[in-house]
Amino acid sequence: MPLIKTTYTLRSESRADVRREVIELFLLENPGTGTGDDCSKYWYTVESINGYSIQLKRPVPLNKGFDFTVNIDGLYFKKNRRYNHPSHSDIVSALTYVRDENPSAYARVKTALTQIYNCQPYDKESIKGIFFPDYEERDHPVEIILLAIKWLFIEQDMTYWNWSGRNMLWNGIKDI
Repeated sequence: MPLIKTTYTLRSESRADVRREVIELFLLENPGTGTGDDCSKYWYTVESINGYSIQLKRPVPLNKGFDFTVNIDGLYFKKNRRYNHPSHSDIVSALTYVRDENPSAYARVKTALTQIYNCQPYDKESIKGIFFPDYEERDHPVEIILLAIKWLFIEQDMTYWNWSGRNMLWNGIKDI
């Protein structure tokens, strides 16, 4: 089956409505007929800023159902190999860097994080000019990490709705 690439704009603003909207989007996918080339594959571009984009990729290895990876096109992370889907530790590292290098800027990032956690719009202008380095010491706008966090919150709400949902990631970053 071919890889389907599409752009999607989230319309909902409450946690429950966002979860429902994304699940309904995934329900529109064509069913696969097997594994490998017989698997239906989707990449959704859900955010774009300054040459970067957030892509949701489905299906995800080893997971089932509505799970997806949150990928940043235009940015790579590295431990043992290059990858573009940030781990929680990658996010913590980026946020910690901003906090340590520019505490006054981090106060604005923290405000934006809290608003994202609460499914509220945030002031994108207030975080312009705030950067973090990648593993090659190239700077990237912190906004791309905030957008990845938004979609990681959504992924956790879909996967762990009946448990803690977005609180798992939030508890790891709220006190940075």
